[in-house]
Amino acid sequence: MHRVLVVGAPFGHGHMRAAEAVGRLLRRRNPDLEVAVEDICVHLFPLLRLDRALRTAYRWSTSRFRGHPHHGLYQVASRWPGIVCGLSDLAFGRSAGNWLRRMAPDLVIATHPVAAYLCARRLAGRDVPVVPLVTDSGAVNRIWFHGRYDRLLLTDPGTREHAVRVLGPTLDVTVVGAPVLPALQARRQRAESREVLGLGQRFTVLLTAGGAGLGQGVLAAARHLADSDLDVQLILNAGDNKALLARFHEIAVHRPCLVRGSSDDFDVLLAASDLVIGKAGWFTLNEAIFSGRPTLIVDVVPGQEECNARAAEALGVARRVQPAEIVAWVRRYASAPDQLRADFAVDGPAEFVAGWPVRLARGLSGLVTIADADQP
Repeated sequence: MHRVLVVGAPFGHGHMRAAEAVGRLLRRRNPDLEVAVEDICVHLFPLLRLDRALRTAYRWSTSRFRGHPHHGLYQVASRWPGIVCGLSDLAFGRSAGNWLRRMAPDLVIATHPVAAYLCARRLAGRDVPVVPLVTDSGAVNRIWFHGRYDRLLLTDPGTREHAVRVLGPTLDVTVVGAPVLPALQARRQRAESREVLGLGQRFTVLLTAGGAGLGQGVLAAARHLADSDLDVQLILNAGDNKALLARFHEIAVHRPCLVRGSSDDFDVLLAASDLVIGKAGWFTLNEAIFSGRPTLIVDVVPGQEECNARAAEALGVARRVQPAEIVAWVRRYASAPDQLRADFAVDGPAEFVAGWPVRLARGLSGLVTIADADQP
């Protein structure tokens, strides 16, 4: 039996959401596979709870001082990927190698660049393919390409040219698209979802700070909308950020809002909405794309999310706006909802995201079988 290990890391939720989506697809389409989806940091030094520490550090670096600490680390990783990967292996390589020996995978799919490097480095010479799935867009950080890989999976067509320029034309590169979670693929009806959530049938805006609950712009936009005279329904999603959740509850005291923290019904929240307001996390953007919901981006973490925002705007699925402008934008669409389809591309990008299982099967051909990948 093939054992497939899908590995992510705790820096933002997109890496792990991608890993979970790929793992669920593999289990469903090939029951003979033994599939494990893991955050590699959970297993490096279990007693230290490294995953929690790194998640806290990531949130701090992206939310303090306008995200400049994170941007600095991002630039270091892109300019000197060999040094960053080497130091990571020096610190965590032995522990990672011990864990990989216990897991004994036949194939590793990695949705974070350092996780991919550690697995490839510690599995070298064991005839275990390690395939990175690049969970960012555009001209991604060069650390994604620092490692010996036979093939590479991309979530954004715009990344291909950059990858070939860095790695050369001989590497096997497949554009998969963003693996959205299977729950979204039900494509719930808007009216039904609003009933499930106890909402009325009025124009509905979902404000989301992503799974990690990052971004002061989302909080500012929520406050502007709550203080306005707009007759719209607001859904405020704080992810797993307890401080932001408390701020959202304060807003809801003065204006009725549906407030959510980390939850499993994000697909229902998306389906109930007409418009999404949020940050430029690549997987949050793609989940909105798949659901046919345009996004107004009010937060961009310096670094990769700048590329994400540009890619989403180029696709016509999102637009960057200032939080102070949000009331005027929502007023425009609440008064004429059909204007959303005039201002944003919806159907074409959604169909591209929907095809990721077929393209994933193509990208992994010869390594693992994904049966009936052309079925929804």
